[in-house]
Amino acid sequence: MEKVASGFVRNSASLGGNLVMAQRNHFPSDIATVLVVGSLVNLMNGLKSEEITMEEFLRRTELDSKSILVSVKILDWDRIMSISAGTKMKLLFETYRSAPRPLGNALPYLNAALMAKISRCVSSNGMVVSDCRFAFGAYGTKHAIRATKVEEFLTGKVVSVDVLYEAVMLLRSIVVLDDDTSYPAYRSSLAAGFLFEFFSHLVEGNAKSPNGYVNGYSTLMSPARHLDHSKVSTLLTSGKQEVELNKQYHPVGELLAESGAVIQASGMVADTQKHADMAADLVVVDYDMENLEPPILSVEEAVRKSSFFEVPSFFQPKQVGDFSKGMAEADHKILSAEIKLGSQYYFYMETQTALAVPDEDNCIVVYSSIQAPEDAQSTISRCLRIPEHKVRVITRRVGGGFGGKAMKAIPVATACALAAYNLRRPVRMYMNRKTDMKTTGGRHPMEVTYSVGFKEDGRITALHLDILINAGIGVDISPIIPLFMVGAIIKYDWGAFSFDIKVCRTNHSSKSAMRGPREVQGTFISEAVIEHVASVLSMDVDSVRINNLHTFNSLDFFCKGAAGELKEYTLPSIWDKLAASSSFKERTDMIKQFNMCNKWRKWVGGIELGQGLWTKVKQLTEFSLSAIKCDGMGDFLEKIRIIQADTLSLIQGGLTAGSTTSSVVVKLLESAEISWLKD
Repeated sequence: MEKVASGFVRNSASLGGNLVMAQRNHFPSDIATVLVVGSLVNLMNGLKSEEITMEEFLRRTELDSKSILVSVKILDWDRIMSISAGTKMKLLFETYRSAPRPLGNALPYLNAALMAKISRCVSSNGMVVSDCRFAFGAYGTKHAIRATKVEEFLTGKVVSVDVLYEAVMLLRSIVVLDDDTSYPAYRSSLAAGFLFEFFSHLVEGNAKSPNGYVNGYSTLMSPARHLDHSKVSTLLTSGKQEVELNKQYHPVGELLAESGAVIQASGMVADTQKHADMAADLVVVDYDMENLEPPILSVEEAVRKSSFFEVPSFFQPKQVGDFSKGMAEADHKILSAEIKLGSQYYFYMETQTALAVPDEDNCIVVYSSIQAPEDAQSTISRCLRIPEHKVRVITRRVGGGFGGKAMKAIPVATACALAAYNLRRPVRMYMNRKTDMKTTGGRHPMEVTYSVGFKEDGRITALHLDILINAGIGVDISPIIPLFMVGAIIKYDWGAFSFDIKVCRTNHSSKSAMRGPREVQGTFISEAVIEHVASVLSMDVDSVRINNLHTFNSLDFFCKGAAGELKEYTLPSIWDKLAASSSFKERTDMIKQFNMCNKWRKWVGGIELGQGLWTKVKQLTEFSLSAIKCDGMGDFLEKIRIIQADTLSLIQGGLTAGSTTSSVVVKLLESAEISWLKD
């Protein structure tokens, strides 16, 4: 049960709710799969009550609002299998689960519950399967199933390599995944692996398959001893490869320490931070560019040189609808408009840091400000060539992360661990801000070109995006960005949606996840398109947004079955309720009327905090007024005066905070000056 969701969810949810979700919404429930092996469900519909098996409950049509799940009865499995006290028969029961994360908050790739009644064969030393029940779920089908053909095949047979092989092959033919299920080969192999692991300890140690390559160990089972799957030996496969060295070319081919590796400087360790900084300042790096290709410093160069990172097929987003048809239906078109999105540094309060302490028994403890301790653990293990269980990574606090201390904290923790492991003394490392900014990369810059077709009322019929993502020199998490970003873009109904997204490999620092790595860029792109359409049609931008909100049918079309149920889609109604409760239309009309009647009474203000607000305002004002080109006016900059904030004259200046005031003030000033020049 500890692997089901998280403690918070388990404390808040209910067994009935989990099972109804599995029955109605095809939720990949771990609990439902376990209960399929042996439980009964009591249902009530009106005055009618019925008791059915869990498998029948999952297979029947979706429960309606009049049906109630009253109770679940877990059967006495000893009684089901006809096992009485003192008998030589034993009941084996195991549950299995594989998911992206081992504990909680990750839906499984596949889960299973396996139960078998076994006894020792009278005529041999093998174990006989007297009865069994196998359930598999969450592998892409609507609900968990019983593998009845495998159960029938194994019942009455002595467990052997050949029998187990036949059972695995039969199971593979039963566990058939639905179309578009991710990782199909992996999920199928999990089912076979779970069945193999469940029975493998029962196979005799001298057993061999026809090819002669299988060996294993048997566990003698007496009636007085329970089987413990954590302690018994498992059926193992073995292989052998011999490489014979040719003495004729001695010492070529022999394993030797790399010449000069010990004295080659790949890092430095000092007794104090001051000495470390002094040593680092003395280092001179000279790059020899001879016979090297020029560095790729832009996504355009990357395209010309076909320098891309491969995006695996399971991370590739899918296009929606017919773009050509959608453009043909449009009344207006915007072709090849461009958007450029820059990078962004994390600016967490504390930079990357780690402390590594050698421990006894060849172990090491690393305190790291990392968002993914397990990733650091596996990397340190490979670097030091020690098992993972000898590496302990502790994250007490991060000091601000925003994604920058996920992958990017691994090199710091690993370098610290390497020094501590070799020197057998604690080593601490932290980056100064300048080095941190150079190495951590930040958000992915992008260049976007889009073409969009739309109707006179602002309804969009087709959108095409060409996106070049600057991933930098290392792959990091870049291959997942296209899929996640498209997921954010399709929040609107584009009619038809096509795209060409390239993850470009350049010679910039490697980019990584940063605070909403899919939402920020995807939302910016979609809103830029919406606002461009509104500008072309001289419409209010919120009217264009409303016209392109998803209906339930369009949401289901774009999201391919992930839209949920019709009654669960409430965005349009929430939009309407929010507009009504805030008197949005009335306020908008009032502001328009006020601005129309009060041409010069427009307020905009902000506090100069050292961010250059006054300078930006003066520069933009001069730039705009210089368009008048009056004789004898001279330098406008000297004629512009900015006064302090004063509540006597500026009654709605607002809060200056959040790194937005300068941009807002300058944009409002620009709009006002354009209107003034037109008048």
